[in-house]
Amino acid sequence: MRKVFHVELTSEDGCTELTLPATPYALLDAVERLGLAEGEAPGWEILQSDAFPGISMYLDRRGTLPDLNALAQRLAALDEQGLAIVNGLALMEPGPQGEPLPLPRLIDLAYSTDCCHLVEGVVTDAQLGRFCAENGFVPEAGDLPDAAFALLDFERIGKQFRKAEGGVFTRAGYVQRREELKQVYNTLDLTLKKPDYAILAELPDGSRVELPTPMGETVPDEPARCVDCAAPVLNGLTAMRSTLDQLAFRLAELEVDGELAKYKAVLAATGCDDVAQVLTLADKLDHYSFDPELREPDEVASGYLRGLLPKKELAALLPNVNLHCYGQKIMEQSGGKLTGYGYVRPSTDLTQNMEPQANEMEMM
Repeated sequence: MRKVFHVELTSEDGCTELTLPATPYALLDAVERLGLAEGEAPGWEILQSDAFPGISMYLDRRGTLPDLNALAQRLAALDEQGLAIVNGLALMEPGPQGEPLPLPRLIDLAYSTDCCHLVEGVVTDAQLGRFCAENGFVPEAGDLPDAAFALLDFERIGKQFRKAEGGVFTRAGYVQRREELKQVYNTLDLTLKKPDYAILAELPDGSRVELPTPMGETVPDEPARCVDCAAPVLNGLTAMRSTLDQLAFRLAELEVDGELAKYKAVLAATGCDDVAQVLTLADKLDHYSFDPELREPDEVASGYLRGLLPKKELAALLPNVNLHCYGQKIMEQSGGKLTGYGYVRPSTDLTQNMEPQANEMEMM
């Protein structure tokens, strides 16, 4: 499926980027990385739109992320003619041309492409008039000799048809509505919710299966590709179906144990993309320390010093320390990394490897 929007999502605690349409787990993961409270919605801004570059002139920024993803899913399924029709339908909307349209309305327009007709390559009244005359829509022109036909005022004819039909010109051609538009938005379930599967896998024939497989069922030994995963960084991973099924069981267990966020952080920190290593890491999470509250080098440094010093000494020291540089030093020596889920590092005692010397703290 083609990618439609590349967006920036924001919250009070930070920002992240996401490509739409996104899978259910990718949406949930983005919200998790933003640290949003339950019921809180992220802000969003479109950074790039390859499939529908003119969308920004129509799009009302007050819509929700699930609404924007639903629009992206529909636009991704359309061909170039369909996208041109959506553009035309947006231009037909009442009100000043170019005025932003609510996302629910745009979704309805995107599902109404079969309610319209596109005359490709016809982009002016004169071209429309000639098309109508040549295709029998102007009865009076049917018996005219070629010389007389060429003298017709095609621009006037085209303008009359366009006004009567309420059609519009787009860069791809002339768009005309043939019937009432569909009302689809209110039938869609756009609630952000966890899927029933841990992995959605695509098989060689294009079909998809949900993993893990129910207990007792045989797992065919065939290639499969992960298209949606509880750990979205693994989307695109290919392996035998039985191996992905094993991984799906492990992911489900990690979620029950409250360890899934830590696992995603370790995957992000290690950059692991080999299925054997991915499975091994799931069994070695106790080799890592994870703190979801630490998102910046300053916070890493503050947290480290807080574990070493009494409150009074800490309060006197902090205003005089370049926490950003010191946090980077701590991460360098400990092998720790900041991820979108928090701070993760190998489980070794930092105090054995470094002491907070004043010259290392880069006094300000």
